[in-house]
Amino acid sequence: MTKSAVLQIQTAFKGLDSSDAVKEYAEKRIQKLSKHIQKMAHCHFVFTIEKTDHVAQLHVNGGEFEARAEARAESMYAAIDEVTDKIIHQSRKFKEKRSGE
Repeated sequence: MTKSAVLQIQTAFKGLDSSDAVKEYAEKRIQKLSKHIQKMAHCHFVFTIEKTDHVAQLHVNGGEFEARAEARAESMYAAIDEVTDKIIHQSRKFKEKRSGE
């Protein structure tokens, strides 16, 4: 049985009002990451709006694993889905690379 990591999650809203619903959704989505990394990870979301795009940026630092991703979409929820999927994909590749050594 693998041990899940503890995630410390920070959120920042730039150019738009803070939303508890968006924060909770982002925290829920990023919990999937804990399956792929073993150490405590710091996750920092930044949410912005540029023209008509909702932008979600995510930086994750957990032990030897560090990744950044950005996603743009018509809604903030779609941007969160996309950015978390990108980070999870990167963490899977990292885990596979580490297990192959």
